[in-house]
This record gives sequence, structure tokens and C-alpha cells, in this order.
Amino acid sequence: MGPLNGLPLTEARLAFKRCMETKAERLEMLGRLLNANGVTMDVDDSAVQKLNGWFYENVEFDPEQPGRLLADWYSVVHDMAMFLGELTIRRHPNLRWEFFTWGRTNVSFQKPVIMGFGTEDPKFRTNIDFERMVAAYAHRIVAGRGSIPTYGTVTVRGTAIDVDALSRDHDSTDATADQFLLWLLMAKERA
Repeated sequence: MGPLNGLPLTEARLAFKRCMETKAERLEMLGRLLNANGVTMDVDDSAVQKLNGWFYENVEFDPEQPGRLLADWYSVVHDMAMFLGELTIRRHPNLRWEFFTWGRTNVSFQKPVIMGFGTEDPKFRTNIDFERMVAAYAHRIVAGRGSIPTYGTVTVRGTAIDVDALSRDHDSTDATADQFLLWLLMAKERA
């Protein structure tokens, strides 16, 4: 879907509306892609695990831009997020898609998120941002395959800081092939 947090509110709201209106088409396209690869898009846990396995095995990095996915994969990430969101709502009808507008510094600002968790105080506006989660997961997968961006050094108050070394020391690139089910379990516990 791209970076919505920098758009004017009306444009971001229109993008959210388009996202919701085209959800069925996008899921149909994802289903065709998966079928072409021998994977059925279904709602039971075993099918979700197969879907996760396919994603894990097939997500591709851009050889020209270390740490980035091939451009087409960002579309797959979006569609996968829509599928996981719809599945979560199907399993927990109290949940719903929301256009997140609370807090400009929130990582989910002006993005489609799942909200309505019955176990959490609504004033905290807790949510699940599947698109952010699937994208981060995809980046961890490709990092585990050696596609890691380089940032170099920066100087802060006269001190040179090796950003790459810090990133290596503090970044967990381990990605497991069961992440989708773990997210669905997390949603179940929160619903």
C-alpha cells in the first residue's frame, strides 16, 4: 500500500477506502497466484501453515537493493496482510478494519489495521497492523538469506557510530515458517 503516514488525511482516507473496496479483488488475485504455485488459500490452520510455508520459501529480495524485496513482493505482502486480516475478522467477528488516525508518530498511523479487541481497553486504541507485520517478516526472511542493507556510519555529537554494527548486534533476523499461525493465535488471545 505504500507509506500512508505522510499523506494528507483526506488522501490517506481515500487510499484506505480504495483498499477496502478492492479487498475482494486483491484476495482473488492472491488466490490465483497461490493456486498457480500449488497452494490453496483456505481458512483452517493447516492451510494457513501451507500458505506461510509458501511465503517463507518464495519471498524474493531485490539483488540491486540489499534488504529490499523485489517490487512485486510488496504487492504480495499487502495481499497476504489483507487475507490474514480478513481471516482474523472471520474467526473473531467483534474485530474490524479501521483507518488508524490516532497519533502521528504511531507506526500504524493512517493505515488499515484490525481493532475491536474485547480484552483491551479501547482508550489505548490497540491494533494489529498485518501489513507492517508481514512486511517486517518478509524483510527478516531475506535478511536471513544474506540480503542485508548497509547504512555506514553517522556522527552524533562528535561521535562516529557504526550503524551496521549496531544493527547486527540488535537485530533478530531469525524468521520462522510458522509466523502467520502465531499471529492468529495472538489475535485469538486478544479478541
